[in-house]
Amino acid sequence: MQLTAAIIPLPDEPCNGLPLPQTFQGPAQLVDPSNEFRLSLPLRAAAATFNSYEILSQAAVAHLATMNGGTGDPQLGDALADLAITGRKSYHHFKANPFPDAMLKQMTAAKAALTPSIPASPADVASAVHRALVRAYKVAWAIRGPANRRAAIRSPLGWIAVSGEDDPPHRPVNVPAPAHEQYEIPVTVGGITVQTRFFIANDATGPAPLPNQPILLLLPQDSVPTIPAGNQVILFLHGHSSSAEEALPIIPEIISAGNARGTMYSVVSLDLPNSGYSERFDHTTVAPASATTYPGGLFDTQPIHTPILDFEENFVAAFVDALDLITPVKTRFAGVIGGSLGGNLGLRLGRSDITARPWLGGGIVSWSPASVWDPMIRDEIKRKGPDRCRDFCAQPETPGSRADYFAEVFDRYIDPTFVRATQPEFWYRQSWIPCKQLHIQFARVARREIYSPFFRQWHWRLAGEQLVYSHVDRVNHFDRTSPWRWELNTVRQLLAAGAGDNFQGSNIFNATQTLAGLMANTPGESLFLQDTGHSMHIERPAFLAGEIARFLDPTVATQQMSFQITCVHQDHGKIASVGGTNRTKNIPFQMTVAECINALVAGNGFFVIGSDGVQAAVHVVTRHAPKGPHTFTFIETVRDSSKPDNLLSLPEC
Repeated sequence: MQLTAAIIPLPDEPCNGLPLPQTFQGPAQLVDPSNEFRLSLPLRAAAATFNSYEILSQAAVAHLATMNGGTGDPQLGDALADLAITGRKSYHHFKANPFPDAMLKQMTAAKAALTPSIPASPADVASAVHRALVRAYKVAWAIRGPANRRAAIRSPLGWIAVSGEDDPPHRPVNVPAPAHEQYEIPVTVGGITVQTRFFIANDATGPAPLPNQPILLLLPQDSVPTIPAGNQVILFLHGHSSSAEEALPIIPEIISAGNARGTMYSVVSLDLPNSGYSERFDHTTVAPASATTYPGGLFDTQPIHTPILDFEENFVAAFVDALDLITPVKTRFAGVIGGSLGGNLGLRLGRSDITARPWLGGGIVSWSPASVWDPMIRDEIKRKGPDRCRDFCAQPETPGSRADYFAEVFDRYIDPTFVRATQPEFWYRQSWIPCKQLHIQFARVARREIYSPFFRQWHWRLAGEQLVYSHVDRVNHFDRTSPWRWELNTVRQLLAAGAGDNFQGSNIFNATQTLAGLMANTPGESLFLQDTGHSMHIERPAFLAGEIARFLDPTVATQQMSFQITCVHQDHGKIASVGGTNRTKNIPFQMTVAECINALVAGNGFFVIGSDGVQAAVHVVTRHAPKGPHTFTFIETVRDSSKPDNLLSLPEC
């Protein structure tokens, strides 16, 4: 890997304080603002039935209570009708049992008969049932209809009820959905099948937006995923507890950067397990909680096992396999990109057997990756992190779990003594104001509708495993004969981080620089940006997209070589030629300094391994002569002040 110095990304992409995307908030009588806008108990009880007929009949009864001078709450009837559609299980029930009109009238009349104060003539019952069904079908088309129809239907509906704690949603409800077709696919890993949502974004001309046309009392048909002929595929992996929507800021920039290079990209973004709008399931289905292990003290030799993190990696590969059966993607795969958890998974995928996963051959781009720190196990202070995650994961769901989760994630210090900062402060650079606070606020709103007990427990278990797993560790932490993980990264890699992502405890920027130096034999290069934080794809989308398109360009990948200089030939105290190993082709090389300079200018990477085992990149330097207007050009390492890395200290070729 070519090690590079940190640069200032140009042109600048300042925060303009743009307003939050439109979200919808429920009325006070139907939600609890003091508990992160949790649905009221009657609505939650209805959602927990998973029975669309039961929920819709309750909606019709609520509408009956508003007829003929009744004092019922009309918003309650609409909210109940919403719950027949917005929950994954209730929607499946509704879809599996079409044409409910007659049954709903019968159920509604029976319920109304139990409450004499509610008028229930056949005409009133029919009207109430029709009203509930119309609302339900509108909601279905607003969240699952064709992309060119959703916007016109969605806005007039206002707030739509959803109860993630009882029946998690399958599509965005009260937060903006992608302006692309959304799909769903079953993904099987280790005998566990999970339905996950994804979308495909490209520059292909889609159908024009349609006005708000009348809604037929039928559910919208599910679209079949396709990728236009000639498009190359990029797979986006989102961060911890995020969703596929995380890719939206950078997608248009990637498409534009690809077009500028003559490459048409289709970006596929999916919801990882128990995140976004994927199916929820118990983390112990993958492995019992006791299967996540790490040393409990300085003298403990408990092995490090991370089955949830392993499942996440295998899930990505299984998703590609499943999608390829529907629309061919493997033969035109450009690369995998992602940050934080996505960057962590990218580094893990980079150790794949390329013969088994040839679709990874285009390259992997990982920015701000998690788990680049030393494993947080032998340090009594840092080990508090995984210990806390383990304890939070083990807590059963209680009425206060929701509020406590949001307080822990968004409001409380990570550690009141050692890390006096909240978790969201790590997501963006300190100077990115006011956008930083706006994005944190939106993340909180978005997470409210997807929160569930399974989501909470997966969040903490995965977080703890990322803290004890490390890319700078050995495969077996206690076995000194096992290889270092970075030695196994053979897939071409662009490894990136921002200088603003260097907070106490994780120090991702410094740790990523260290890892890049260690990955001497990995083909690829590093990218380090000044004045940039953890979410560089949101803070610097245009710049990062340009670097991604350049790196994944197959002509660049073919032309760029990685050279390790192991010897030099000196002539009167100056380097005349260099020699070593072409790491890309794994063959020896020898060239003059002039040839080396030309190769560096062409984008090839040269490096030296210092006596401390750390890689130091070689770059071109031009300086003015002490006297006269002349300049002279030579090569040196980026750490040339460190004697062991000085080219002049290398042996004679």
